[in-house]
Amino acid sequence: MELPPSDDLFTAEPQLAPTMIFLDLDNTLFDHRQSLKYALAAVQSIIPSLREITSDDLAEKYNEALNHVYGRYLRNEIADEDQNAEKVKLFFKSLDLEEPDSECIARFRSVYKRIYRTSREATPGSIQTLRRLRDNGYRTAIITNGPTGSQIEKAKAIGVFDLVECLITSEEAGHPKPDVRIFQYAMQKLRVNTKNVYMVGDSVKADVKGALGANITPILYSPSSNKSLEMFFGREVSVIRHFDQLPMILEPPLDSSWE
Repeated sequence: MELPPSDDLFTAEPQLAPTMIFLDLDNTLFDHRQSLKYALAAVQSIIPSLREITSDDLAEKYNEALNHVYGRYLRNEIADEDQNAEKVKLFFKSLDLEEPDSECIARFRSVYKRIYRTSREATPGSIQTLRRLRDNGYRTAIITNGPTGSQIEKAKAIGVFDLVECLITSEEAGHPKPDVRIFQYAMQKLRVNTKNVYMVGDSVKADVKGALGANITPILYSPSSNKSLEMFFGREVSVIRHFDQLPMILEPPLDSSWE
């Protein structure tokens, strides 16, 4: 009896690569807003000029100062060691307060840093969702702007570091989000292409725009949103308010169910 060609003896369904989920750290997996609230309340108690200002205004203005100075750092316009003083000076200026002296800045940063660090927690539902994704065959990794050492330390402190394959920073990649090169670096490092790859993050500019530029499917994390879909840069983007909603957006994994 004539045998079929060897290539026809064994046929198997092609194995699709597991879905890759990239996630942002600050304000996505890490609840920055909570730590900020506690830290500023502590600072407010030791600096009289801040006591009459509402906590919401303090948080808004300090976040603005933080983001502005951090943006300058990412563009190499300011040294890492100069960031803290610049944040405090800009914060006071935005509140129409007298520029703080070096002693005031030191007290501010000492109290702020201590409370901010001791109150760090993962975003509600994020740890459970990371475990669920891992148990159901998904790959996960963090892509974040910032220095590698401090971001790894933060991820470990809130309990997410050991739940992902790796943490990739702008310092490591040499480019900050939304530069497509940090996403390309991550995909090359983890040996994935743009198929079945998602980017979950809170920033429209850094995460959504960056992912779209790299041909990655973005998912916006926005606890204050009342929409499940929004248009950004001409594309329809899924929106989640809570991490429990993430599995419902992702395609079912090949090797298990969500049961």
